[in-house]
Amino acid sequence: MNSISGIILAGGESKRMGIEKSLVNYNEKKLIEYPIELLKKCCNEIIISSETDKLSEYNFRKVADEKGKFGPLSGIYSCLKASKTERNIIISCDMPLVSSELINYLIQIQSDAELVMPFYNSLYEPLCAIYNKSLIPIIEDLFEQNDFSPLRLIPISNFRKAEINESQSFFNKQLFKNINSLEDLTK
Repeated sequence: MNSISGIILAGGESKRMGIEKSLVNYNEKKLIEYPIELLKKCCNEIIISSETDKLSEYNFRKVADEKGKFGPLSGIYSCLKASKTERNIIISCDMPLVSSELINYLIQIQSDAELVMPFYNSLYEPLCAIYNKSLIPIIEDLFEQNDFSPLRLIPISNFRKAEINESQSFFNKQLFKNINSLEDLTK
């Protein structure tokens, strides 16, 4: 195993879902269980970004947002500070179709990059990416400017774009599918 931590973002307010999103069943498993199974294969530790005690059955360290509820970058920041490793795989709990092959690809191409982010269908995927602890002061600078978008890290960090396309063996059009509402569960 490489020295890398897995961080699961499960601290959102689940406004569109209306209930605790991480505990919703999708194909007979809770959403939180997908990234846990994925990250167990390649990570030294797993941290869950969450302020809820509803995840107490999952025996991993929980980290609350240190800077308040300012979106996913708050959770990323707090968990990076808590992480024991320089490299960290960030994955949102609402992306159950992310594959271990994709994660391995991101790890393989990281090299000296501080941030490795998939790019698919003309969009970056900041909630399924590798973040280095060296981003902590850069994120703090963004917070001071009241900027809470993970995408703002792209031009101000040592960034590597991870192109995702049909030529890759792990390609799947639904790879980054988000489950944000009860309607998404039935699609």
